[in-house]
Amino acid sequence: MAESKQPSWAELKPYQKIILHPLEQDWDTLEPNQKKKWVKMTKYYLEKTPQEQQRIQSQMRSWSALTPEQRKQVRERYKKIKKLPTDKRQEVKQKWRKPEELPENNSK
Repeated sequence: MAESKQPSWAELKPYQKIILHPLEQDWDTLEPNQKKKWVKMTKYYLEKTPQEQQRIQSQMRSWSALTPEQRKQVRERYKKIKKLPTDKRQEVKQKWRKPEELPENNSK
């Protein structure tokens, strides 16, 4: 059974190492599908605005700070959110991006 390409940290291209630097310490412990996702993201990273790049870097730092159990919980929440209707997903994304602008109570 052929396994999809899972590069080690040493096999990454120099620009990928720069972009993925926040994940360097955890790279070898990431699941193959996670590595694939992050490597794929590097192809589009340079097309992003500086603000979007900063957000991506921040997400990587946050992810690397999580324990394995916290990562599992985040992945489960993400799976649940992906099943929501588009309008509800957009509502959740909006809350993530600007939590300081949200009302204290949620009416929905």
